[in-house]
Amino acid sequence: MDPAGSVVMLTPAPTEAFPLYKIGDYITWGWNYTNLQATPTAIDLYVKCSKVPQPWTLTQNMTWATKGEYTWDTKAFQTEHVENPLLTEQYTLVIADAETGPSATPEAGYLAPFSGFHFGLYKPMDYQDSADGWTCASCSGARRATGVDVKGLGMALGMCVVTVVSFTWFVVGIGMF
Repeated sequence: MDPAGSVVMLTPAPTEAFPLYKIGDYITWGWNYTNLQATPTAIDLYVKCSKVPQPWTLTQNMTWATKGEYTWDTKAFQTEHVENPLLTEQYTLVIADAETGPSATPEAGYLAPFSGFHFGLYKPMDYQDSADGWTCASCSGARRATGVDVKGLGMALGMCVVTVVSFTWFVVGIGMF
């Protein structure tokens, strides 16, 4: 039995682990099709996010070509979707045959809906000068410039004192001294 048709991502390179894109930039994706015996008349592209119930439609009825390519203007998209903006999250690109849609059952030789490409989007934050009172949330205030952890040093000294006191008590208790 022949396999269902599928998509192979070319751009970004398949070796790129997890692409991360800034909201406001252009994103270009490129792909090829494999195992197609019946070519689709048109292609639909969607972007899904687990935090949003409905996927965003990027394009519908895109002309089918042997090598697919799409450039997404995330800045314009964000401006057009003010009521449902893009989030700083993980997303999935969905490529589907326009006739059968993204939830079609894969059939031999026909394009199966593709959702194997994951990427991240982030919203850039404005620059904030450290002189304006910014503090590092993940930095420890207990550290000194020398790199010595004061809490750790206190714990070690405390354990030394407990060890000496308890050993002395034990030795005195059994009458060795």
